[in-house]
Amino acid sequence: MFGTMNFINGISRRALRVVLSTVMMFVAAFFVRAQESSLRIYYKFDNATVYTDYLSNPASFAKLDEIVSSSSASNGFEIVTFSSPEGNFEYNARLAARRAESLRNWVYGKYPQLNGKVSIRPNAESWEDLRLKVESDSRLSYDVRSRILNIIDSDKAPDAKEAALKAMPEYNALYANYFRTLRFAEIRLAASSEITNPKAATSEVANPKEIVASSSAAQRHDYASARTLWADVIFALRSSTIDSGSYSNRAVLAAIASMVEGKSVDDVAAINIVSSASPEGPLAINDRLSIQRGQALRDYIVSSYPELSGKISVRSAGEAWDDLKSAVESDPSLSEASRSKILSIIVSDAEVDAKEANLRALPEWKHLFEDIFPSLRYARINVSMNETPADITEIPSVADQGDIDVDDETVAVTDTTMHLADTTLVIPVLPVVPAVEPADTAATAPADTAGLDTAVSSSTGTKAGTAEIRPWKTIAAVKTNLLYDAVTALNFEVEVPIGRRWSVMAEDIFPWWETGNKYCFQMWEIGLEGRYWLKPWDVNGTEKLRGLFGGIYAMSSKYDFQYDKSVNYQGEYWSAGITAGYSKPIGRKKRVNLEMSLSLGYLDSPYRHYMPTDDYSKLIRDPYNVGRVKYFGPTKAKVSLVVPINVPRKKEVSHE
Repeated sequence: MFGTMNFINGISRRALRVVLSTVMMFVAAFFVRAQESSLRIYYKFDNATVYTDYLSNPASFAKLDEIVSSSSASNGFEIVTFSSPEGNFEYNARLAARRAESLRNWVYGKYPQLNGKVSIRPNAESWEDLRLKVESDSRLSYDVRSRILNIIDSDKAPDAKEAALKAMPEYNALYANYFRTLRFAEIRLAASSEITNPKAATSEVANPKEIVASSSAAQRHDYASARTLWADVIFALRSSTIDSGSYSNRAVLAAIASMVEGKSVDDVAAINIVSSASPEGPLAINDRLSIQRGQALRDYIVSSYPELSGKISVRSAGEAWDDLKSAVESDPSLSEASRSKILSIIVSDAEVDAKEANLRALPEWKHLFEDIFPSLRYARINVSMNETPADITEIPSVADQGDIDVDDETVAVTDTTMHLADTTLVIPVLPVVPAVEPADTAATAPADTAGLDTAVSSSTGTKAGTAEIRPWKTIAAVKTNLLYDAVTALNFEVEVPIGRRWSVMAEDIFPWWETGNKYCFQMWEIGLEGRYWLKPWDVNGTEKLRGLFGGIYAMSSKYDFQYDKSVNYQGEYWSAGITAGYSKPIGRKKRVNLEMSLSLGYLDSPYRHYMPTDDYSKLIRDPYNVGRVKYFGPTKAKVSLVVPINVPRKKEVSHE
């Protein structure tokens, strides 16, 4: 009997401890949440864009509105970001950095009063959150949970952990159940003493070097040292012009400047540049395009820091087949069957142009071209310092290209490059010795490469060890207004860029036809317009005459309009005013632009009225119907097709 009572008492005490522990855990969790005052913002797959309507983001942003409105965020807050643990670790570190910067910019745009009060802390892959989800998932058996946790808690590098998880039959379930909620930013309210230096808060642009350095040695590469910067300058399709205005490139160039500015030549150990091209188009074209990209980055650095020219080496890797292989291997959006087909083509012994043709025949080609290839068009720079610089900022190496999105978490851009026989050219750092100007003959590219921003040139009588590369530059553009064309008002325009922001445009409208003396549509108009472009161009590139612009115009015309007996007017007019518009490249190869503009101005037109005879053989002037029209308002509307005129800019580069 006493044994039974003791047994019951023992059970009661254990039950009481469980109840009390549960209550205490609940209370503790409540107070921890209350103290942390944090919100989670989720991101879409491979994306750093802030979506206010994604998952539980509407509730989080509504709560953020309440907090800011109540002045609870007057001391600012911290943004901590993560990416889900699939894909290359270093790539995901950059993605987390982009997410942090994107959310901070969104906050500054919506709540200007918080400018300078938001710090960011990118944290790469969210392994700890994955661990917590696995621990609390009652659907997992003890054995499966133990195997997953053993991998997560192991000392392996993150990419090795991911590979081990992928080898498990449960990986697809893990991915479907957890990973969508592992791509997030956490907004944590700061105490009054946490952010005391607004400048410091705003300067914490993502530093993946520090993130990667905190991981295992196998993942560190050159990011582990504060004396090293490794980043990618991304180029547009078939372009060797550096777009310094895109977010990723602007930040990379700023990071380079922050590292070398104010340093002596002896402080810089070396600057190594490796450039590549994505494997679409003929190999000969892409080899030279890769060379041009590396040289473009070298020229950019030397133009600002000429004393560093002797420290810079440039190597072209040609077409980035090794990078493509790594990206395909780590792309979870591909099925195993698709991945196997693509990899079998990449590693085959076929010629590279034949490999590309085989890839184009696959249904996965669109995914490769749109989601992976943009990250392969780069000039990768490695800056090594002899002493630790003060403030180094590393920026993600992803493309901000207009209309092509890069799947950041799936494209694993590694540090390896493919060395193609007879195509890998090394550009030495020694000064180029001027050679006698050769007579060159442009090679003809295949039909599907017409309009590439590169040209292949061969030469005779050139100095040994030199090759000529000829990037294109835009010297003018010809246009036609499609709205005028639609009403048979034939027109022609020429625009010439001047410097980095200005252009001059001349237009001529010349419909000049009549039908049997009964109908007449004759007008000759000449106009001039000066334009100022909001985004400066690269003076030597092909990105001119694109973007937003404003201008001032003046035009004059004479006309003769006749429609049966109801409309019979002749006269002249002049007009002047202002113009605003936008021009952007269109089409897959982006060889033409579409320009839209609207003009507002004043128009003055003296006119004369005529009456035709019954047989329309003569016009009789009506002396009582003579007048003058004065008008202020919209004067021109244009939807123009623009064809840039590009010429090669000669540049001799040694590749001994």
